[in-house]
Amino acid sequence: MKEQFQHRVTTSFFMWFDNFLLTKGEAFSNKTGEFLYYEDNRLDSAYKAYGSPYKTWVTDSSVTGATIPTGLFIGGNFSGRDDGVVLDFENGRALVSGSDEDLTVTGEFAVKDFNVYITNDTEDDLIIENKYTVNSRLPSASYGAIAPYDDVVPAVFISTANSTNEPFAFGGLQNTSVSVKAVILAEDTYQLDGVLSIFMDSVNECITSIPMTGYPTTELGDLKDGSYSYTGTEAGYTDDRKFYVDSVTTSKLTDRDRKSLAHEMYVGFIDFDIKQMRMRFA
Repeated sequence: MKEQFQHRVTTSFFMWFDNFLLTKGEAFSNKTGEFLYYEDNRLDSAYKAYGSPYKTWVTDSSVTGATIPTGLFIGGNFSGRDDGVVLDFENGRALVSGSDEDLTVTGEFAVKDFNVYITNDTEDDLIIENKYTVNSRLPSASYGAIAPYDDVVPAVFISTANSTNEPFAFGGLQNTSVSVKAVILAEDTYQLDGVLSIFMDSVNECITSIPMTGYPTTELGDLKDGSYSYTGTEAGYTDDRKFYVDSVTTSKLTDRDRKSLAHEMYVGFIDFDIKQMRMRFA
């Protein structure tokens, strides 16, 4: 199946949301530390996994002040992609080619304050049913490699709830409205209020339409072209019709309601109404 409108709006919104949070809120911190070896049965035998204590790393070089790694130090010597190293930004680790399991691996990277995920789960599933690994950003967090693949919190879970078309002009031009929901799971009220405030002010923002091919990472979590800039990527799609944020509503779960949850996270919600004037099937 070729790419459809819903594919493009989901990709575009996700990439915009991540950049908006990182830039407007400076929602990241730079880290330096040792990477620890662990077994990963899903991984190709050509690689050994060395994990950091955090995921997900910042990939976007347009985020001022964020350390975007191009490699790491193995035994004190810098090794990059040309030396057989894969940087798995999504899982917060390095994949080192070879069979060694006792390497001394260190590096620098920027970790997001909030992991951002696309989900099809309902709000009830996200805040009541699901149990998460807490990957704390607080200084007291214990040191150890974070396990790959599973969703970890603090996090924002994004889903597209429903879409509608309204006739806008003769010839088939439609005003398409897409409801996007974001569920925030934060460690404290400071984190939660910060995210809600940032996106409360995102009303009337324009979002560049970016196809799925513009998504920056590979199946191993590394950058397709070795580097990625959101502003650079969106500059390549200036001829496409933009989405715009027509309205934003924020809310949060009360402390009384939080007592019924299976975790101790602070929960908030953001409802976006995203619109675009477009021709059907375009």
